[in-house]
Amino acid sequence: MRFIIDNNKFIVFLKEKINLDNKSKLEKYFKDLFCKLKNKYNIEVEGYYNIDVYTDKYYGTIVEIENEQLEYYTYFNQIDMEINVFRSNFYYEIDYVFLNKNILDKCVCYKYKDKIYLKVIKDISDLELSYLLEYGNVLYGSDVENIARYGKKVKI
Repeated sequence: MRFIIDNNKFIVFLKEKINLDNKSKLEKYFKDLFCKLKNKYNIEVEGYYNIDVYTDKYYGTIVEIENEQLEYYTYFNQIDMEINVFRSNFYYEIDYVFLNKNILDKCVCYKYKDKIYLKVIKDISDLELSYLLEYGNVLYGSDVENIARYGKKVKI
């Protein structure tokens, strides 16, 4: 699990896939995740949260958790959430220097605004995924729409 705080938003990168079909199990999963964040990172978790869940076949799950500042929930120390699930492709922005032949054979390459993006299309090993995460940036959601729409497929 990798965790980033961006303004009023938490971004959690999970290698694991979550059961997205059962709403009650999903809510329980996020309550457990909130407990982990509280215990591990000493973050007070209370209030109303908008949770966007992005899932990719080859990576796992990325969760954006945004706290809505509503006094009612903080006054009563409650947690409530709205969960939105998006099935998405994740793209990896990577520098030319770090392109790896073994990984390229399992990806489609796009060039967009003088940058290279990789979209994984075949199963990759944990080591190859670690390489992409180490030397690249993972993009998801609306960030990949422009790349898919306006980027040019390139052969490297």
